[in-house]
Amino acid sequence: MALDFSKYFTEKTKRRHASPLKSLLKYMIADPELISLGGGLPNPNLFPFEDFTASVIQPGTSFEEENLSTESVTVSRDVQANSNVESLKQFLQYGGGVGAASLIKFFYQHMKDIHNPKYQDWGVISSVGSTDALNKVTELFLNDGDPILIDEWSYPTAIETFTSSGFQMVAVKMDSEGMTPSSLDEVCTNWTGSRPLRVVYMIPTGHNPAGCTMSLTRRHEIYKVCQKHDIIIIEDDPYYFLQFNDAPVVKPGQETEEYLKHLPGTEKLVPSILSIDTDGRVLRLDTVSKLLAPNMRLGWITGQAQLLEKIRYHNETTVQQPCGFTQGIASMLLNNVWGPQGFIKHVLYLQKEYLSRRNIIMSAVNEHLGNMVSVTTPVGGMFLWLKVNLPPHNANKPGVMAEIFDEMVKNQVMLVPGWQFSPTSDTSTVKDAPYFRAAFSFASKEQLAKAIERLSVVLEKFGCQK
Repeated sequence: MALDFSKYFTEKTKRRHASPLKSLLKYMIADPELISLGGGLPNPNLFPFEDFTASVIQPGTSFEEENLSTESVTVSRDVQANSNVESLKQFLQYGGGVGAASLIKFFYQHMKDIHNPKYQDWGVISSVGSTDALNKVTELFLNDGDPILIDEWSYPTAIETFTSSGFQMVAVKMDSEGMTPSSLDEVCTNWTGSRPLRVVYMIPTGHNPAGCTMSLTRRHEIYKVCQKHDIIIIEDDPYYFLQFNDAPVVKPGQETEEYLKHLPGTEKLVPSILSIDTDGRVLRLDTVSKLLAPNMRLGWITGQAQLLEKIRYHNETTVQQPCGFTQGIASMLLNNVWGPQGFIKHVLYLQKEYLSRRNIIMSAVNEHLGNMVSVTTPVGGMFLWLKVNLPPHNANKPGVMAEIFDEMVKNQVMLVPGWQFSPTSDTSTVKDAPYFRAAFSFASKEQLAKAIERLSVVLEKFGCQK
């Protein structure tokens, strides 16, 4: 059984209870013959949508290929024969705060197969993407003015979320694997703030922006520190399947079938922190944003049932659940058209594609930048974290990183300045931190090498030597 963390609930969380009106839905679900005059549900026969169809590619292929084979994903007005997926009328009707039953069932089985939580009373609940999920999980435990532990460089949207919520961000030092256990322990041990440390936010795989991935040993060490100080872990892991294991950087022509055996598939993925959690102190955020498409605005939270219950109550007074069209297409795709094995086949294809992109940009960095930058080769995710090795006369020059950025744009290449990833409240202190983040996800493969070549021209102007 999971530990009880209700002692850390905010007063707002304590006041969240089941919607009396929503609780009536269980009677309608349990008895199809029940005539309901209770709920204010619009008549589904008046919904103007007959069906909703999308064409999808076969799993394991992409639109970069010629002669693609596609198939239709259709959510019909009424339940299809031999299908466990709801009808379009059901997807578009008001629902509870958990999400469509067929999709939640898929997510639950997926989490069991891949992560297999170590305690019994765990579950999943839908979110309108990880940004929505992050707001929901932090509100469980944190009030305006409360501290939250975070990497010294982190995801800008998380930083903006915490800033607008009034949280005090407490930075923890990082190394080539991410947050260090010794620094986390030191910060927690020496904390003298007026409010206790309760929550840590981390991105353990393919870190945004640093591109690093925690080893299994590091994850265990971090977890032990959190147990020691009774810290709740928010594991934000959108890049989990985009792991490259020990695949070395090679040229595109060297990505043979033998080489691709370096990829972890699903069997050799670094286990998640959720998978080693015995206390129920991990709330894990997953999303289809990097696996299907970001503006589907669909994700899920995994954690102990007591915590998810409070999130359900929150959902019932806000988003209720993700868009019915999105849930319908996703459920039909994942349950019936691709099925679980097709989904994994698609994910493994993405793994291979992002490895190829990683190889292209790292090859270009080695060829065109050399000692101009310091970089750790990413073993997952979508990002490179470049430290610019400026000569002393420029390294100490105020405003030099802004000058470099302006020169980049003039030279038709753009990376994100490092200071934008700092959780410090006074960004003027980090404006000249010598870092840039490069994403190898969006630009075409042909553009990646060209971008790095343009960057080399810029850095040469500031005295960097290859």
